[in-house]
Amino acid sequence: MSDKTNAAIAAEQQAAATEESSAAQQTEALPAATLEELEEFDIGSVADQEAPRFRITDDRCADWAVRKIAEERAEYDRLKELADQQVAAITEKMEAAKRRLENGTSYLTSCLAEYFRTVPHKTTKTTEKYRLLSGTLTLKKGGTKATPDDAKLVPWLKANGFGDYVKTEESAKWGELKKGLTFVGSVATITETGEIVEGITVTEQPDIFKVDL
Repeated sequence: MSDKTNAAIAAEQQAAATEESSAAQQTEALPAATLEELEEFDIGSVADQEAPRFRITDDRCADWAVRKIAEERAEYDRLKELADQQVAAITEKMEAAKRRLENGTSYLTSCLAEYFRTVPHKTTKTTEKYRLLSGTLTLKKGGTKATPDDAKLVPWLKANGFGDYVKTEESAKWGELKKGLTFVGSVATITETGEIVEGITVTEQPDIFKVDL
């Protein structure tokens, strides 16, 4: 492994260690909360991505936090159910309005199509039009649409001398390659040789802490 590689890895490790140390020091600086203080705490006052205001340091406070999470989830579920019911009612009304629109406009459109056939109108290669004051009646002529089936078309092209019309796309065998890689910080290397591999973006996924109820 080159000196440059070692330096890059060392820098990544040092940065991670510094960040962890800073976070630990910041946590220690927070005041420990008492159960009485927590019971007065308004969880709704916590803003998105806001840093913690206190530390939980005993089981009673930890149990309060778990109960509070359960209460908030129950409240959210209640409001969500209410919202879903209202959304369902609104959706039903909108669907009824849509059916009225589609049925009515479909009928009137068919009447206009019949009338369109009885009047002289401007014709081009792709469209026929008849102008009115409130709008234009337009007949768009259908064309030919061809949809290729590569499973059948590609073998035929190869077998009949039209191989130039076949695309060849290359991609890495990622599943196999990944088994032989080592990831340190934002660097990917070949495990056996330590050689840095270009073209791979490495991101650290955060640990996820959750409360199971």
